[in-house]
Amino acid sequence: MKKKIEKIDDDMLIQSIDRHMRNATGGNTNSSDVSKRRENAVYEMSLEAQGDLKPQGVSSIVSSDSAEIAEGYTALLTKLLLDNNKLALFTPYSNEMAAVKASQVASDVVNYCLFNSNPDGWSKLSTWIKSAVVFGNSALTWGWEEDYDYIVEEYEEVQQEVLDQLLSDENVEIIGDLTLAEEDIMQADGTTPVTFIDVRLRRKIDKSGVKLRTIPPESFLIDRAASSVTDATFVGIVTEMTRSDIRRTWSDLDLDLNEIGEEATTRNSSFSYEAFARKDASGTQNWLTNSDSDEEEANMSITVIECWIRSDRDGDGIAELKHVIKAGDTILSEDDVAYVPVAVLNPIEIPHEFYGLSLLDMARPQTQATTAILRGFVENVYFGNYGRTLADPNVVDFQALQNPVPKQIIPTNGNPAAAVQQLQPEPMSAGTSGMLEFLGLQKEQSTGLSKTAMGLNDTLYVSGNSEQKMAGAQNAAQIRVEHIARRFVETGIKDLCRGVLREMKSNLKNPSMYKTDKGYASLTPQELQTMPANMDLDVQANIGENSNFSVAEKLMQLTQLLPQMAQSPTSQAYINPLSSYNLALDIVKNMGMDPTRFLNDPTGEEFQQEQQKAMQKKKQKQDLMDEAEQAAIKLDISTKEANISLVKAEADNKKIDNKRQLLQANDESNREWAALAVKAQGTEGASLPEKIPADFLTLYQDTEESERMQEEQQMMMQQQEQMMQQQGAPNAEQNNVNSSGY
Repeated sequence: MKKKIEKIDDDMLIQSIDRHMRNATGGNTNSSDVSKRRENAVYEMSLEAQGDLKPQGVSSIVSSDSAEIAEGYTALLTKLLLDNNKLALFTPYSNEMAAVKASQVASDVVNYCLFNSNPDGWSKLSTWIKSAVVFGNSALTWGWEEDYDYIVEEYEEVQQEVLDQLLSDENVEIIGDLTLAEEDIMQADGTTPVTFIDVRLRRKIDKSGVKLRTIPPESFLIDRAASSVTDATFVGIVTEMTRSDIRRTWSDLDLDLNEIGEEATTRNSSFSYEAFARKDASGTQNWLTNSDSDEEEANMSITVIECWIRSDRDGDGIAELKHVIKAGDTILSEDDVAYVPVAVLNPIEIPHEFYGLSLLDMARPQTQATTAILRGFVENVYFGNYGRTLADPNVVDFQALQNPVPKQIIPTNGNPAAAVQQLQPEPMSAGTSGMLEFLGLQKEQSTGLSKTAMGLNDTLYVSGNSEQKMAGAQNAAQIRVEHIARRFVETGIKDLCRGVLREMKSNLKNPSMYKTDKGYASLTPQELQTMPANMDLDVQANIGENSNFSVAEKLMQLTQLLPQMAQSPTSQAYINPLSSYNLALDIVKNMGMDPTRFLNDPTGEEFQQEQQKAMQKKKQKQDLMDEAEQAAIKLDISTKEANISLVKAEADNKKIDNKRQLLQANDESNREWAALAVKAQGTEGASLPEKIPADFLTLYQDTEESERMQEEQQMMMQQQEQMMQQQGAPNAEQNNVNSSGY
């Protein structure tokens, strides 16, 4: 018979959470070694002579090795990861335009949330990174928070129409009662609108969104057997809240906070030596020791446990992931969740283990050894300057000996040489300086952070090839730094980016503004919720091939390559028409400048409208030019036709003139012959010469026939030329084909 599985009730759940807290790692009570390392890291970073660095002699000097590593690595990593205010780069799941647009929107929305809508987003991310450098494991959580601001607007006088327009916004409400103006004010158009005076309005501003929260290391708990947050059975965060905050947050619950339990209301329930060390380093080491009885009831502190635990609440035999918040034995909230919204960074991994090592852990032996040697130097100089004295108390006045003054005479009872003797300090070992250099080299080798990596090693410039030596040394150190940055990217940062997008998709209720490379845009909850969940994620870190320097080199190569590619006759088929714009956009973005100041988006509606207007103007201008050109052609043709007509008319006139002259010559010849005939008839013995017959009519006809034949000849020649031209084009094409060998 199958055994019935018992459901986990509230009491059993509370007991399970308490048991997991006792067995979890991370807190100061059950992770003494980890907690001790973190405490020492605080003192080393802050140059405090406490913990393992507590002085044993006169000097309290502390080596700055750990402080240099903490600040140096934090500066390098924040520059590589956070310098451009962009982390998330979602990639499309397909080549479809909708998928490409969705990935771009998701990237912009997440980046805007991390760096803009969270006012202290960069600061929290930087603290997250520095905590990993100093403490080894650094946790950050996020969640959707309902947050509103209220602004009071006051109007001395406002008309009904304007007031109605203001109140049309559902986030605006009236404070108090409305008061009508005593005298109605007549407008220029003769109307007298209703007017109110001393109007006070309250405007509600929605600031809800995904908020980031860094977790102090001693407040973070995780299942002892877990190697990551994903496979943990229990993840918890211990916080302190006042009774007032609890009542405000869970106002829908009928809470009796007096029944929570004495252990949950202890004022210093969250005390740890780590927290004390941080207070000490910041100069606020005086821990509050007043009891709750000294506080107002509303300000009494209560320990609250926020945890994610896998529990079988429904008795189906499968442990579901629950998000539970409890105080003492009271469950404040419980929800089913799909994942744990906690991202963890660890610079130096211990394989298969959750907790790794910090960079200060790696440098701790060198820091302690260097501190001891430096204190030896200082104490040796101190004893050399002030010395130590042997004195016989029966012979010398100790008070006068300890407080010397100029021209002081110290009486002695007997021989002063026998009564007082100076002790000389021991000389420093000859190998001490060499040991300091060796320890410095060991620090650089163990952490990867050296003066060379930061460009501060002047010794490389003494000999030849200094630039090559410097570049080689810096590249070697850069590999170490980039490896840590890549670990951060592939672990905690990707978890953070994916988690922020999931929270926004689940909780966004109103349209939200976000910033893109092309300006500000609006996103509706529907658009966000319909985004595909299978988008891949890259991180825009300034490392390796994605570094700004590497990208700049590639972009410069493209500026030379694209024009060469465009010269190919077939390039139009495969070169993106927007390639020039995309290249310019990437260059400006890589330079860290705002592209909207220099470039217009050719795919934008406004740009396309302007382009259409410009094309219309260009077409109109071209049409006018075409019309002018056509008119010029027509005028030229008309002019040529007129010239041809003129020439023809001149030729016809010349022909007519020639014919007229021919006829005139014929008439004159006839008249002359007739005159001669008359004279011959009146004169005796005169004989009339024989008239030479001149067939002027035939000459006239021959002339016209010759002109007609010339015209026919010209027409035949023109026809032959046209036929030859028509036959020549196919022949030429055939010749080309034949010459090509096809």
